[in-house]
Amino acid sequence: MYPETILPIAAHIPHAGTVVPDAARDQFMPRPEELWREIARVTDWYTDELFGFPGIATTETPISRVVVDLERYTDDSKEEKAAYGQGVIYTHDTRGEQIRRALSAQERRLLLDNYYRPWHLQLELNVEQQLARWGLCLLLDCHSFPDEPFAHEDDHGRPRPDICLGSCDNTPRWLLDSCSDLFQQRGYSVALDFPYSGCLLPARYHRDARVPALMIEINRRLYLKPASRDAYRLGNVPTRLDSFDRLKNDIWSIILRLAQEAECRAKADRAGPAAGGVFVGSCM
Repeated sequence: MYPETILPIAAHIPHAGTVVPDAARDQFMPRPEELWREIARVTDWYTDELFGFPGIATTETPISRVVVDLERYTDDSKEEKAAYGQGVIYTHDTRGEQIRRALSAQERRLLLDNYYRPWHLQLELNVEQQLARWGLCLLLDCHSFPDEPFAHEDDHGRPRPDICLGSCDNTPRWLLDSCSDLFQQRGYSVALDFPYSGCLLPARYHRDARVPALMIEINRRLYLKPASRDAYRLGNVPTRLDSFDRLKNDIWSIILRLAQEAECRAKADRAGPAAGGVFVGSCM
């Protein structure tokens, strides 16, 4: 990545992978065909392409989230999804059925050491290198989501939007407003922290103004042909809709605009009041 990036962005794309390593395969109880159906349901399909803007730093993995979910707390007592068997190491599927045998402490440690910790170290390295290069790093947490909630999710009858934006302590108001406006200008419905909330970033950058952060989730109805769970045979992948390229172009255009505004605001902040750098209004 460094120093070839041309934009001060680090995107992490944790759930696009579909691989179950041979070393972990015997931990899973379902037959390969049935496990694949679950992988097909929980994978953020093609987000590596939708958010793979050239010239940014990306953190990706080929490993499926059913092996290790990179966006969960390693301590299940802090992770709300662990109550449904979907903490950092999944034990149950989206229907609530057990898919993994009990693991020893050593097996759990190896999974975290081999897949979880290296990924987070790479994410932190990407942010640090972007800061060294640009003095700024716009951190994007990139996902997609199903149009219908899973069995353990309750939307209280609220329809799911086209775009979900997730916020955290590193999400400035301008970033939320600009991203929401840019999607809505292109005809997409947008919701804040629904149906999913929050935004992952390395702990060392918590409240660091140089690292504005935002989660962007794309409703899969925008780019995938609807299919039932049983439609997925081993190795079958979802079919893209003709709208895929337009959606990708819209996302790339929005990412570029957000990067431009982040740079503009950072320059004004660095200039300071003495240089007339007090930021007012919008850079866009």
